[in-house]
Amino acid sequence: MAKLTALENAVLKDVSPDELWNTTAYLSGIERVSGKEGEYRSVEWLAGKLKDYGIPYDIYEFDAYLSYPIRASLRVLSPEAKEIRAKTRSFGFPTPPQGLEGEVVFVESKVKGIGFQQLDNQYEGIDVKGKIVLTERGGPDGVLDAMRAGAIAHIHMWPSNEDVIHEMISTSVWGTPTPESAARIPSIPSISVNHESGEYIRRLCAQGPVRVRLTALTETRWAKEKMVVATVPGSEEPDKYFLVGGHLDSWYVGTTDNATGNAAMLELARVLNLHRHELRRTVKVGWWVGHSYGRYAGSTWYCDTFFNDLRKNCVGYMDIDSPGVKGATVYDEMTCMMENWHIAEGAIRDVAGVPAKRERPPRAGDYSFYGPGLPSMFMLMGNRPTEERFAVGGSGLGWWWHTEYDTLEWADRDVLAQDTKIYALAILRVVQSPVLPYKHTPVADEMIETLRGIAAEVGGRFDFEPVFAALDALKQAAQAADAAIPNIPAEKAAAANKAILTVERTLIPINYTRCGAFDHDPAHFVPAMPLMDDARKLARLDANSNDYKFLLTRLVRSRNLILDQLAVATEALQSIAAL
Repeated sequence: MAKLTALENAVLKDVSPDELWNTTAYLSGIERVSGKEGEYRSVEWLAGKLKDYGIPYDIYEFDAYLSYPIRASLRVLSPEAKEIRAKTRSFGFPTPPQGLEGEVVFVESKVKGIGFQQLDNQYEGIDVKGKIVLTERGGPDGVLDAMRAGAIAHIHMWPSNEDVIHEMISTSVWGTPTPESAARIPSIPSISVNHESGEYIRRLCAQGPVRVRLTALTETRWAKEKMVVATVPGSEEPDKYFLVGGHLDSWYVGTTDNATGNAAMLELARVLNLHRHELRRTVKVGWWVGHSYGRYAGSTWYCDTFFNDLRKNCVGYMDIDSPGVKGATVYDEMTCMMENWHIAEGAIRDVAGVPAKRERPPRAGDYSFYGPGLPSMFMLMGNRPTEERFAVGGSGLGWWWHTEYDTLEWADRDVLAQDTKIYALAILRVVQSPVLPYKHTPVADEMIETLRGIAAEVGGRFDFEPVFAALDALKQAAQAADAAIPNIPAEKAAAANKAILTVERTLIPINYTRCGAFDHDPAHFVPAMPLMDDARKLARLDANSNDYKFLLTRLVRSRNLILDQLAVATEALQSIAAL
């Protein structure tokens, strides 16, 4: 365990379990639905608390495209009659009032639940045109694939066996749609059933044709959003800031997803403000809205609106979602980039005294800041023990996630205090370091390993050698820069930090995005080095086909982009080593 500085000790001591619990309890009494009164009231309450603490803040208003699930029904018509409990989803297409009838086809999938993984066309050789798909694949990519295969509706059977139905969002569009992305908004109904009901329908399908009627009602419209962002000013480099964010809106009262997170954010702002005169850099805290009803509409709006400032001045991002869950003290799926994993892991070790395991950031949560190149850490916090986990996306993997049962009984005062201290320590170690403490050798290693895997699968169908050479040069420069950073004198810190941020702004978009810096990829699986990953398809295509040669052309252009950005990052790293 690392020795804590005086400031770190003071900040951790000032974290108040009482303040955390009082905020959690208050927000747990409000249904914080996006664009509606409960969310507005929560924003005003948070603003009032910030005012009481003497913390500057802004309230932003903007229009967001949101969708509210209202109700759904499902009835088996044949070979026997049975009513099935169901819920519709945000952005699921509504049925006519009389419902929609059709034959059900069960489609097996390697991907279970709502997670995003690489998946070839699961509908190849399966005729679902004009039929209703039943599948365990329930992410927005699964809904989109069913729609594109010609299905008239999508039924997701939950893979774990809890006797509840989770609220979900079916669109893959990240934030407010554009003319180009709007076509991905589902044009078919999407509903959820629990595992037991899904198994019942699947058994019927195995015996012969099954016909059902389903209804789904959603309200999709523009809504006025309000969003509060606090600013705790630093004293030495006030223009440079670390951004902390987490979603304010919830399904029902959403205690562990995400009232506990909102409480942690408010407490971080309060405690850091007590020590603002000792902070080197500023800390901003944003309570994002439109998370579950608009696919991260708030954080996406913030990224788009303040893109240039983020790119110039923001030194990092932390996402806070689902901390403080009862029994959730196993830190084995910690979302983090390679360049800051040592910071996150060290904070967990130094506060909780337990090991942690890293998870590469998925295309989920409010990770809306790949474009401006923000080194990012955390998303969900600790998990419950393995035997107490379900196939859910938060709440410490507790069964109550995204249901009306996510109430105060599932939060834990002591776990929330511990998690908040982990956040605080990680923030301080970025904000207080004269030279930003990111390490780029692990990033280079990750990219080299990724490319080796791609090249092995592709064989000789594409020339990766220029990229390997560029990555080798990047790694050499990173090793020299990582070794030099601890010894850079104070008068050269600004130059080093400028170069470090140049590295982040160039490497993060090519390592995490397909669309590049100025757009937002959909909520689908995005592999490492995605522009090169597409080369894997060459192995499955006829070398004389149009598809093969079209893809080859795009890969050459992608290689050019990657080589250009690697050159920029390498030069910046070399400049650090030369300071």
